[in-house]
Amino acid sequence: MKKTLVALAALAATASFAQSSVSISGIIDANYQSLDYFGQKINQVGQSGARTTTFKFNGTEDLGGGQSANFQFEVQPSLIAGDGNASVLGGNTKAGTNASAVAVPNGSGLVGKGQSFASFKDNAYGEVKAGTINTGTFNTFALASQMGTGIGSGYDSGGVIPNITRLESAASYETPTINGFSGSVTKGFGNDNKFGTTTTTYDVRNTVVDYSVAYANGPLSARYGNRNEQKFSTGVITTTRLLAGAYDAGVAKVSLATGAQKTDDTKTDASISIMSVSVPFMGSYRFLAQQGQVKYTKGAGNGVDGSKNKIVGWGFEKDLSKRTYVYFRSENATIGATDLTAVITNGAALTKADGNNKRTATAIGISHSF
Repeated sequence: MKKTLVALAALAATASFAQSSVSISGIIDANYQSLDYFGQKINQVGQSGARTTTFKFNGTEDLGGGQSANFQFEVQPSLIAGDGNASVLGGNTKAGTNASAVAVPNGSGLVGKGQSFASFKDNAYGEVKAGTINTGTFNTFALASQMGTGIGSGYDSGGVIPNITRLESAASYETPTINGFSGSVTKGFGNDNKFGTTTTTYDVRNTVVDYSVAYANGPLSARYGNRNEQKFSTGVITTTRLLAGAYDAGVAKVSLATGAQKTDDTKTDASISIMSVSVPFMGSYRFLAQQGQVKYTKGAGNGVDGSKNKIVGWGFEKDLSKRTYVYFRSENATIGATDLTAVITNGAALTKADGNNKRTATAIGISHSF
């Protein structure tokens, strides 16, 4: 009897010591889009116009002493494709051989597309993560963009702002926040094949080292991100640097970013700039505006120095509740620094209109978080 009571007491003590929980959260975002891709007009139902449609499964276990074990599994499903996989703005628009500006990003991107990891956290010393991890350079962009990564932001849509979102097969360390300062270091481990198939054109991971430092105090936030990516097949290194700041004055939130991207083999140099503003009005409304560009000072994609990819976006949002809002968004992009030779839309090859390097998009949608 005494042994039984001792065992029960030990079990109760363990249960109170190691508290664990699992939660589900996410975003559902759907819209109606009217698109003009380089002279090719498309009307369709789309998604993620304002925020990325996402399901997140998070778990944590309190290990005591300010320590915890955690995990996240993030799914970014399609609302509009029967196979449930992630879709691309523009009706599964893909690019021709030289049309990298509208190419569909490669990567695993199947059931678990998104940031997913396991981690160990110590409140005093920071957190170590392993998995597929968002980079500090991407978080720098997110600070600068009042339009997120949706329509109007120019992020990874038409070659305006390059894709620097996350790294597969990665590990990271994030410092605790001390007097408003924090930092992160992330390493993406490269390999020259994936799922047993060696290739130089798809499904490959380059080696990446990304680090960032950040500061936040009241209405002021600032962040610097640096990303070095070495291509597995050639050893060529591309470096992306981005510095962003944001100030929330109550009547408006303004953010700016400046940066550069350099590739060492072709001596390609490009400057990156972003300006963004969000203005609340009439209680439940917001006006958003953003401009971003990548300007090549050397070695542009079309061989002309001074060419650039530029986007101007704007929109309105109206809150229906604390978790739901409706929105209108519009963007106008000029792709002047990339060789666009052909575009494949919904499986059909269509030749781009001669001299047309314009891309526009408008959307009306609803976004709900849970």
